[in-house]
Amino acid sequence: MIYRLKNILLIAILFSSCTVPLNYQKNKPFVFKNNIDIKGGKFSKDERNSLKQRMYTLLNDSAKTIIKDYVFVYHTLESPAVYDSGYAVISAKNMRNTFLHLGYYQAKDSFKATIKNKTAFVIRKFLPRFEKQQRVTVNYLIEPGNPTLIDTFSYKIKTPELQELALKTAQNSLIKEQTPVTKANVLGEITRLVDLYRNNGYYKFTSDELRMRGDTTIAALTSVSDDPFEILKLLEEANRKRDSPTIKLALVQNPGADTNRLIKYYINNIYLYPDYTGDDSASVNSYTEDTLRNSYIVRYHKKIVKNKFLLSHLVFKKGDEYKQNEYTSTLNNFSKTGVWQNVNILVVDRKDSLGKLDMYVQLAPTKKYGFEGKIEASYSTNSNTNSITVANAGNLLGLSGNISAQTRNGGRQGIKITHNLRAGLEFNLNERPSSNNFINSSDLGYNLTFAFPKLVLPKNLRDYYNRRKRIDTLYSKQTFLSFSASNTNRIGLFKLNSFGASAGYEWSPKSNKTWSLKLINIEFSNLYNRSYAFDSTLKVNPFLRYSFNTALVFGLNIGHSSLTYNPKRPDNIFSLKWNIEESGWLLGVLPLKDIGGINKYLRNFIKGDVEAIYTIKKRKHEKVFRGFLGIGIPIGSSDTTLPFFKQYFGGGPNSMRAWPIRGIGPGSKAQPVYGPNTSLNDRTGDIRFELNAEYRKELFQIIPNTLTLKWALFADMGNVWNFKNTQPDGSYDSTQFRLKNFYKELGMNVGTGFRFDFNYVTLRFDFGFRVKRPELSENGGWKLPSIGFDDLWGKLFQKGPNDAYRKWRYENFNFTIGLNYPF
Repeated sequence: MIYRLKNILLIAILFSSCTVPLNYQKNKPFVFKNNIDIKGGKFSKDERNSLKQRMYTLLNDSAKTIIKDYVFVYHTLESPAVYDSGYAVISAKNMRNTFLHLGYYQAKDSFKATIKNKTAFVIRKFLPRFEKQQRVTVNYLIEPGNPTLIDTFSYKIKTPELQELALKTAQNSLIKEQTPVTKANVLGEITRLVDLYRNNGYYKFTSDELRMRGDTTIAALTSVSDDPFEILKLLEEANRKRDSPTIKLALVQNPGADTNRLIKYYINNIYLYPDYTGDDSASVNSYTEDTLRNSYIVRYHKKIVKNKFLLSHLVFKKGDEYKQNEYTSTLNNFSKTGVWQNVNILVVDRKDSLGKLDMYVQLAPTKKYGFEGKIEASYSTNSNTNSITVANAGNLLGLSGNISAQTRNGGRQGIKITHNLRAGLEFNLNERPSSNNFINSSDLGYNLTFAFPKLVLPKNLRDYYNRRKRIDTLYSKQTFLSFSASNTNRIGLFKLNSFGASAGYEWSPKSNKTWSLKLINIEFSNLYNRSYAFDSTLKVNPFLRYSFNTALVFGLNIGHSSLTYNPKRPDNIFSLKWNIEESGWLLGVLPLKDIGGINKYLRNFIKGDVEAIYTIKKRKHEKVFRGFLGIGIPIGSSDTTLPFFKQYFGGGPNSMRAWPIRGIGPGSKAQPVYGPNTSLNDRTGDIRFELNAEYRKELFQIIPNTLTLKWALFADMGNVWNFKNTQPDGSYDSTQFRLKNFYKELGMNVGTGFRFDFNYVTLRFDFGFRVKRPELSENGGWKLPSIGFDDLWGKLFQKGPNDAYRKWRYENFNFTIGLNYPF
C-alpha cells in the first residue's frame, strides 16, 4: 500500500512541475511567465507579499498569463499572448503609478524579457507532434525608493463653524504626521469631514467644497537669496532631504464652492406613509390623515400599524439639525421590522423657508403572513443505529421536514409570531420495510416564538443605555419569547419528552455584529420507557450513565457573532461566533422554592464554545478553514457530565466526515467491534475540538444558471472528551480529557466529494477516509486505509466474502449525503 502511494505521489510531482501552453501562435514568441520583484521601500513582509499579488493584477491584458490547474497536478497556460514590449511598458507604468498613490513619489520601474527556445510535445488536431516554442519570461522590477512623509498637517477652512468642527475631531484624522502621504488617506480624510459636516446640519455639503494642498519643505526650492553662503546651505539641506522627502499638507475650503452648500439645514415637517404604493397620488385627499404632537403627519389608506409604533422607529424629530447618520438609522429601523418590503425617505428642500427640510417616509408593506416549507435529508454509512444490533448499522437515511408559518405584523406593532412544526424519521436501509428495525427513530417537535421589534427594558436601564448610546441608532433590535415541545422515540431504547421556554434580547450595534442574551432559558427533558437492553448498556458504560437521564436546565446565556471583510481583499471573509451558557446559578439567585422537586433534576454547569471560519473566495474556487472549541464544565459532585442534550458530538455530514454521526470518541474509547453486540453507540462529550479545511472548485454548469457541478477536497481533525472522570471507582477513564493525551486522541480524516448546486440549495455527497483513529494505540493511531486501485471498487461498493468488505468500510470509511455546505 505504501509503495503504491509513493508511486502516485511521484507521478503527481512530475506532472505538477510542468506547465503546458495551449492555443499559442506558432513561430512567434509568447508570454510564458511574469515575475515581479519589489526592491526597497518600507514594507513589512506581509505588506510586500500583498503588494506583489496586487502588481500581477495591474499587468496589461495582453501581458498576462492565465494558468489553470487540474486536480493540483496538471497546469495549462491558456492562449498566451504574443510578446509585445509595448504592453510590458504599460504594465510597468501601471505598477509604478500604484506606488505614487502609496506616497512613493520617486518610484522607478524597469523590466527585462528573456526568450527561451524549447521543443515540446503537443497534440494538434488529435495528432501528436513536436513543435518549437519561443517562451518569453518577463521580469519586472519596481524600486519604490523612500516614501514622502507628512511634515505638518493643518485645517484652513474659512467658514468658522466648519473649521471648529474639524479642529474638535482632529484626533480622528486619517492624516498623521511623519507617515507617508497616500491617496487613500487623503481621500479618506476628505470623506470623513464630509460625513462630519452632513451629520451637523450641512445637508448639501459634498467633497467638491474641500481641497488638499501640499507644499514642499525643502527651502531651496521655494526661497530666493542673494547671499551665496545661504544658497549653499539651502542646497545642502535639499540634498539631505532628497533621501527623506517631506511635505506640508493643508485641507482648505474650495474658493469656488457653491455657497448654497454651506447653508445649515433643519428638519421641518415629517410625513409618514405606512401603506405607501408606487401608484399613490400626491393628492392629500387620497389619504386619511393623522397629526401627532403637531410635528408628525401620518397619511394612510388603511390603519395597518399603530401610530406609536411608527414614531418609535423615527430617530429625528422636527427642529433637529439634519444628520445623515440619523437618516440612515431611520431607514434601517423601518427595514429591520419586516413589516415593510421597501423603505424610502424623500428629503425635500422647502423653497419658502431657507434651511428647512421636509421628510417624506414612504413605507411599502410586505405580505402580512409568510409560509415556508423545507425538507432535509442525510445519508450515512456505518451510522449509529437506534437498534441494539450494530451489525445492522450499515446505511442510515434520515428525512426531516419543517413547516413554518409567520405573522409579520402582530398587534399592528410589527410583532413577529412564528409557528414551526418539525418531524423526522431515520431509516435503517439494511432492513426490510416490514421489519421492526426498519425505523430507528422518530422525532416530532413544535416551537412558538414571539419577537417584538424593540428592546423591552425597565426605564432606569433604558435611560442608562441612552446616556451611553441611543437605542434607536442600533441597526436591529428585538425582544423575544420562545416556547417549545418535542417527542423523540429511539425505538428499542427509550422515549424522550422535552419542553423549553426562553426570553431575552437580540441587537446589532453594527451591521456586521449581533448580540443575543437569554435572560431566562429553561429546558426540561424527561427520559422514560427505557428498555432493559438500554439500562444494561448504561451499567457497563459509566460515561453514558451520567448523560442519559431526566434533566432540567435553568439558566441564562449570551452569544455574539460577527462578520469581517478584509478591506484589501474583499473576497476574504472572517466570521466569529461565541456563546456562553450556565445552568443552576440563576435558580439559586432567584427566590424560588423547590416546586415539584425540581432541584432533584436541576443540572449545574457552565458551557462555552467559539467557532471561527475564514473563507478565501476566487472566481471559480474557494478555500474554507474552520476551527471549533467547546468546553462544558459540570459543577457539583452529583453532575459528572453535562446532560446528553447539552453535550457535544462529532461525525456525520457536517463534522468529522469519515465517522458516522455521534460516532467518534469520547477520548480513546474503543469502537464497538464489527458484528452483533448490545452496545449503544451514541458518543458524546463535554469538550469538543475540531479543525476543518475544505477546497471547493466549480467544474462546469450542467444546466446554465440553474445547476452547477462542484468538487471538493477536505480534511477534518478533532474529537470529543468528557471533562470529569466518569468511572465510579475513580480508575483510569479513557473518555476524560488529559492534556498529555490530547494529540494522541485526535482523529483525522481526508476525503473528497461532489456538490450539485441548485443556487437555492446544494446537494452534497462526501467520501471520508480515516487516517488517524483515536482508539488505536499502535503507531500513534495513524493508519492509512489498506486500499489500492485493484480493489477500490470492491471495498467501497461490493459485498465481499464473509462480509469482509463491509467490515472494512465500518472501520475505515464513511459516505454521507447532506444538504448545503457543512460550514
